Amino acid sequence: MWLAFHNNYGQIVSVAIMDYDTDACAGYGDWATHGWWNLNPGDSQTVLWTTNQYVYFYAEAGDGAWWGDSNGPTVYVHPERFDSCYNIGATGDWVTVGMAQVDVGWPPVRPFTHTVNLNP
Repeated sequence: MWLAFHNNYGQIVSVAIMDYDTDACAGYGDWATHGWWNLNPGDSQTVLWTTNQYVYFYAEAGDGAWWGDSNGPTVYVHPERFDSCYNIGATGDWVTVGMAQVDVGWPPVRPFTHTVNLNP
């Protein structure tokens, strides 16, 4: 299933994700983390193909608005583009954020895209 995001917010929104990927992150929690995709207001972007039912995301806007879950998995994110793993740890500019779970559905159904709407 493809995972996409649509920015319904009035500012640029940056999105980070976490997806189950034992090939990339075996021994480091089995979950890969990636960021950032920048979406202008009204834009949509497809970011990931997954065969897993669940994916996690965190998004933020320049004015401090954010989408995630303070009770969700706490994940390290870097201010610049990054590809990492859930349990790899971090030093330097990395900060932690709470990610929200997305159920993309499984097995996939047409049109094979699950869109997360980032609403005000």
